[in-house]
Amino acid sequence: MPTQPPLPPLLAPYVSSLPQSSLTVLSSVLGATGNWLVLRYLYAALSAPSNSETTFGLNGSDGAKNRKVVLVSFTRGWEFWRSEAKRLGLDLARLTDKRQFAFVDGLSELFYTPAASAPGAPSPFPGATPRTVLPVRSQPGPVPARGPQPVSRSNNVNANPTSKEIGPVKRLHLSGSGVGALDALEREIAAVVKQLKTPTPGDVEEPEVLLVVDQPDLLLAATGPSKGIGATEMSEWVMGLQQNTHATILTLAADSPLIHNASMSAQQTATPLESEHAAFAIESAHRAQMVMQLRNLETGAARDVSGVLRVSKGGAWGQNDTGAEGNWEEREVLYFVQRDGGVSVFGRGE
Repeated sequence: MPTQPPLPPLLAPYVSSLPQSSLTVLSSVLGATGNWLVLRYLYAALSAPSNSETTFGLNGSDGAKNRKVVLVSFTRGWEFWRSEAKRLGLDLARLTDKRQFAFVDGLSELFYTPAASAPGAPSPFPGATPRTVLPVRSQPGPVPARGPQPVSRSNNVNANPTSKEIGPVKRLHLSGSGVGALDALEREIAAVVKQLKTPTPGDVEEPEVLLVVDQPDLLLAATGPSKGIGATEMSEWVMGLQQNTHATILTLAADSPLIHNASMSAQQTATPLESEHAAFAIESAHRAQMVMQLRNLETGAARDVSGVLRVSKGGAWGQNDTGAEGNWEEREVLYFVQRDGGVSVFGRGE
């Protein structure tokens, strides 16, 4: 178990102050990834209220809100999030069974089209023949076939191999191009959100659903304007998702080649990927209430510091009612991610 509290006190106000219809942008770089910070948002929203003096809710409330989370990840699978959350004491499989959490896999089969393997269907990769069965390389040996194995609820594979539902996981499939393809993804994610928002027996109020969209810039990089998906289309897609949830968290890469090269006025050789990524990231920051930036130490690696976290007001700050945006201030702190999953957050010189 982590030696540090799952939610460091310095971090609590920032992961709790999520007003209605707000957007929070979390940017990271290669050496300072944001997995640990996303997990703290999950913990703040899903952990059961305790008897301690401080409890945390999506809006900084007393913890009595009916809070649920939908996590859409384009870079990491179910097993990663399940195992990492378990270090904080969150059982995502159990929370899924209780309809408090839902995971949407945007990586494993995003570009897999089940119809492409049907007889006579065009191949998604011109010149390549899709393989539907494994070749027989040798005769069966004397070893008996392995019998049926028990399957847990969290890893159950449906009998239909083309189904998008695998255990507690919803797998996205990108079909077509342009706005139509993004609209189809939006409908699939919105359907998951709607399922969680449907009141269950015992609910006294409609649940507040937090949507976390992890690294949708991978979708932008894998498609791009040539496929009819650019920064403008991605921003409109995120805005469409926001309409279905209480609050939205968006994680993006902010490495220098992706942001600064395309932003320099004298730079004339920026690639389409750099230009579109920079435009998407900057536009998202302008629409956000809060921007949380993770970066490496300027002085290089250190044994007791993993990186720097800077919290800033986004371009949409102040657009909500007075006082609805929570009680927090802009600041810059250091953090240290331990091997056991614990995280320390502290000011410079502490």
